[in-house]
Amino acid sequence: EFLPPSSPVATDPPIYILLGKGFPEPGIHQIPDGISPGCVIKMAFPGVSFEPLAITRTTSSLSSGEALDVVLEGSQLVEIKRYWMPAGMRMTLAVPLHPDRMDEDDWEALPGIGKELARRIEEDRQINGDFGFLRALARVRGIGDGLISRLEPFFEEG
Repeated sequence: EFLPPSSPVATDPPIYILLGKGFPEPGIHQIPDGISPGCVIKMAFPGVSFEPLAITRTTSSLSSGEALDVVLEGSQLVEIKRYWMPAGMRMTLAVPLHPDRMDEDDWEALPGIGKELARRIEEDRQINGDFGFLRALARVRGIGDGLISRLEPFFEEG
């Protein structure tokens, strides 16, 4: 006879964030969906107050694969840096990549893309703008359908 689990089974993928410089427990942490950087900071630093300029970076929800660094002066939060984890970390955690959230080092971490091709991808994006989706990489010299197909498992659908 089948018995349901004693606790609910999560159907949504987990949200992984990297707490970096300035946090008391740096590293990769799993958080509930919909949590903002401000909530994470308040949990990590009870009693911290926010400078008016810092509050704008603390309200929108974190996405899986994001990273945070903070600078505190006493009990004042004076700086927040919000950025993307390196692609190698995101791939290890099965966090889908997006071609517009990557830098040259991120491209190099992917199979089949070396230093020169990574440089051309970044150069193309600087000249022609964001890609929007993986298939748009076909506009870069040296990237064909075969390479794009091999990269698809690492990227967001669409």
